[in-house]
Amino acid sequence: MVAFHRIFVIDFAGLGLGEAPDANRFQSVGTDTLGHVAVSWSGKLNLPTLQRLGLGNIRVDHPILGVDPVATPMGFFGRLHMAAQDNRPATGLREMWDYNGRTRTQSVLATLPEAGYPVTIAAPFLSYLQTQDAAEKVQLGSNQEAFRVINELIYRPASGMALVMLPDFQFAGEHGDIEGFGEALMHTDEALGQVIHDMGVNDLMIVTASHAVDPTATVTPTREYLPVLAYSASRPSTHALGIRRTLADVGATVLENFGLANHAAGHSFLNEFTQ
Repeated sequence: MVAFHRIFVIDFAGLGLGEAPDANRFQSVGTDTLGHVAVSWSGKLNLPTLQRLGLGNIRVDHPILGVDPVATPMGFFGRLHMAAQDNRPATGLREMWDYNGRTRTQSVLATLPEAGYPVTIAAPFLSYLQTQDAAEKVQLGSNQEAFRVINELIYRPASGMALVMLPDFQFAGEHGDIEGFGEALMHTDEALGQVIHDMGVNDLMIVTASHAVDPTATVTPTREYLPVLAYSASRPSTHALGIRRTLADVGATVLENFGLANHAAGHSFLNEFTQ
């Protein structure tokens, strides 16, 4: 029996949380996407939804301006460290969703439909996502379009998983647009609050990022820790997920939820929701 009827994975592609331990290998020492946007943006960063989910609790040792820790987060919270030895824009996506099958590399995004669980991918399509033929695909050009798709999916009766990539952060980061990055965060936080309100009690939302793009850096992508936040109305008691050593833990969690744990490349944190 599945723990959650549906899983929504929302990829804040471009949102990093500070240099990763191997940042020096990728010219990323000192990078800190969210921290730099928070201190450099002309407005005051106010992200009440992400703050309630526990975004500030991920970094209590190095607080994010305007995103303080909260006493009782409504979400599970942690950091992801990319394990891959390269750092291209699609590297994190592959790590999150691919695993080694018996004879070739397989994708979580194909394994789920093969097992009878539909997958929807809404994204500005990179070549990697274009090859996921078993999934329903929706082309996106903005975060606003992404949340319109999420809203439509929420009111579908189907089970399964949706992967929704928010494109505005990567675009702003690559163009060094701190103002655009901050504005996108504010608008997204508000839209995320509506998603939480509309989700079913047996839905799970995972907010993460497949890569980081610090708008103050000269290199792109930047090698940083990446956020992972998980929320379900059926799990009111939450705690820290710690530092996950690979983005594949997200894919492993999805697979285990639908009874396909034997395929996983990473370590599922599904059991964290039942402790």
